[in-house]
Amino acid sequence: MDSLRKWFSFSKGERVAIITILALILLLILACLFRPSRKSLSEASLHNLDSLLALRQAAIEQQQQQQAEKPQEVAELQPFPFNPNTLTEEEWLQMGLTDRQVRNIMNYKAKGGKFYSKNDLGKLYTISEEEFAQLEPFIVLPEVSRGASSKPSSKKQETPSYEEKPKPEKKAIPIVDLNTVDSTTLVELPQIGPYTAVRIIEFREKLGGFVDKEQLRDVKGMDDARFTAIQPYINLGAIEIRKVDVNRADFKTLVHHPYLSYEQVKRIVNQREKRGMIKNWAQLEALLKEEGEVNPLLEQYVKF
Repeated sequence: MDSLRKWFSFSKGERVAIITILALILLLILACLFRPSRKSLSEASLHNLDSLLALRQAAIEQQQQQQAEKPQEVAELQPFPFNPNTLTEEEWLQMGLTDRQVRNIMNYKAKGGKFYSKNDLGKLYTISEEEFAQLEPFIVLPEVSRGASSKPSSKKQETPSYEEKPKPEKKAIPIVDLNTVDSTTLVELPQIGPYTAVRIIEFREKLGGFVDKEQLRDVKGMDDARFTAIQPYINLGAIEIRKVDVNRADFKTLVHHPYLSYEQVKRIVNQREKRGMIKNWAQLEALLKEEGEVNPLLEQYVKF
């Protein structure tokens, strides 16, 4: 008994050491129990990172959509009579053009570019058709020979007065046939730039040919002023209009036509599949009226 008591009896210092070690062991056990696992922390971090990236992407897409939906406003210029070959950078800016537009014009001139006619200014990609329409009446161009040397003449050149009437261009405006003219010839008409010329050709192809001059008003960008300016120079020659078969044409072909809306084409296809072929214009017109207005000229572009 005395030997057992000898083995299990401790001094004061030994008891303090034992208690300290037990306390440290207990603290380590508690720390392991309540410490979050590395895996859960990693998963939470990744989840938060994914959420932040998703929110950022959504904000970017919303900003891009708002910018795309925002209508492009055409700047109101303040033009005065000018010669684009001699106009200074400051004078271009005074008319309301942007720094970027003026820089591109000056670079064009620095590389030897010259404006021989009013339409040459409209052909610059930095000038929109709407802006050219505002500038064109104020362009004053003395006759410039395309073969003339760019070296300065020894004779003193007289500065053209802006109060003088601009000399009419010698090149006559052509009379064009809307159903056969190409875009290169269209740009020779007043107030018709390259973009509008291409739109007219594209609209003619979708339509199948023009049967009336007034159809030009349906071309994107064709306002009353532009239509009035070109009307004396256009006519309609004899041509066979390309018609679309409403009973055999597929959905894509029908919806491509400018005078048929998406809902009207759906009505035509449903009629063919469920009730049979469309027999005549009266039946087609009644069918299309259920989905909106019907262009009366459509009759000349369909067959049964």
